[in-house]
Amino acid sequence: MSPNLKRNITTEFKGQRILNELLRDPTRSLEEIARACGSYRQKVWREKKKMEDSGAVWGYTAVVDEDAIDWKAFILLLKFKPLTQDQADLLIRRHLTNAPGELDIRLMDTYYLNGIYDLLVIFAAPDWITARKYYDSIRLEYERFLEARPEIIDVAFSLIRWGKVHPTIERLKEFIPPMPSYRRTD
Repeated sequence: MSPNLKRNITTEFKGQRILNELLRDPTRSLEEIARACGSYRQKVWREKKKMEDSGAVWGYTAVVDEDAIDWKAFILLLKFKPLTQDQADLLIRRHLTNAPGELDIRLMDTYYLNGIYDLLVIFAAPDWITARKYYDSIRLEYERFLEARPEIIDVAFSLIRWGKVHPTIERLKEFIPPMPSYRRTD
C-alpha cells in the first residue's frame, strides 16, 4: 500500500464515517450509508472501493449468536517455540484448506500474538465433545512446535463480536450470582 493511500485512509481520511457505517452494517445500501454520513451515494461508493482496493477493508461477514443455534464459543491459547518456516507453513496451510471444518467447528478469529501466548484461536462448535476433538487435533498437529500444553476456555457470553455489540447485551446480568444470605444487609 502506498504511503499516500495509507495516510488518506487513516489520518485525513474523511471516509472514517463511511468506514464506521460499514462496520455497523455493511448490508445497507450506499444511499442509506450516504445519508448516515451526510454525504452522497457516489462518494460513498468511491471511498468504499478505495478501501477495498487498498486492502484496508478485506471482507464482510455475518455475526452469529452461538446460543441461538445451540452452539458454544471457545478460545484456544497456544504457546509455541520460536516460529519456524515449517510451523508458519503448517499454520497457513491449515487455515487456507479449512482443516478445522472437517471437525464441524467454525473458526471465528485467529491471531498471532506478542506476549505470553503466541496464538489465540476463537472458534465455535456444536458441543464440548467436538471442541475437545479440535483441541486434541491441534495438540497432535502442532506437537513438535508447542512449548506448553494449549489452554481451552469456554466463552460464557460474548459482549462484542467483530466490533458489534451483542443485541441482547443486558443478558450479562443473568450471570450475577445470588447474594449469600450471610452477606445481605436487609
